[in-house]
Amino acid sequence: MFQLIRRTLCGLFAPRSDGPRAFVSRPVIGFAAASLALMTGLDHAHAQPSDASRTRYSVGAAVLFDRDGYRNVGTETLVIPGFGIQNKWIDLFGPQLDLRLIGDEERDWWIGPRIEYRFDGYDQSDGAIFRGMASRKGGVFYGLAGSFELPGDFELEADYVQAGSEAGFKRGAVASFQLSRDFRSGPWSFVPRIGLEYQSSSYINYYYGVRTSEVTASRPAYTGKSGWSPEVGLLVRYQLSRRQVLLANLNYERYPSAIRNSPLIDASGIPQLVLGYQFLLN
Repeated sequence: MFQLIRRTLCGLFAPRSDGPRAFVSRPVIGFAAASLALMTGLDHAHAQPSDASRTRYSVGAAVLFDRDGYRNVGTETLVIPGFGIQNKWIDLFGPQLDLRLIGDEERDWWIGPRIEYRFDGYDQSDGAIFRGMASRKGGVFYGLAGSFELPGDFELEADYVQAGSEAGFKRGAVASFQLSRDFRSGPWSFVPRIGLEYQSSSYINYYYGVRTSEVTASRPAYTGKSGWSPEVGLLVRYQLSRRQVLLANLNYERYPSAIRNSPLIDASGIPQLVLGYQFLLN
């Protein structure tokens, strides 16, 4: 049930040799989007054009505060350690791996497979609203992703991932688009972003639907349709030293009507705050 965790990990533990990224696609942990997630690294000043093929490593930790909007379930607070590896061909950050197989020499643009583990879902013990319901589980999602640097220092990122079935129920697919720009002033960096995420009907039914076997007097059956979620966010980064960075990320994602109308939900969207620290190992 940690909708934007992945986004946090992707943002914190992606050691960028060519500068920061602000993208984060949703629910693992988004940590199920978010996502837009947010991916960042150390300052452009410490990168050279020839660094694209160099492998970089980073470690760090983040504290995540978010509320998924399930009825009578409060704000979640999570401490998240992480590890990242990046070079021209591989971008690993937390639970997400990108293979940047197609792109230019410096990977100013690239397209390739994406594999990620999403921690979406819930158990009966997560709240009274889930009593008598089957657990909804996260799992491995796989698909394609890409990133493109645009004129005016903008960056566009997109992905599409899907998962197999769990206990005979399809977990569906998610696609996301995000546009961001990095503004710098001394050791400070500000990265506003806007995004849009698509959730398939199978995805919404699995995580927000109510099956006929789960119906109660206060929890009617519900089958949702596919939907689109708009998102806005701001990443603030302060560079303590050549290898150390402090991060703060504010994010809000508005649920589509197919999620808002679920009897499990009593909110219009997901607010999130992330505070983090990153250390570049090499």
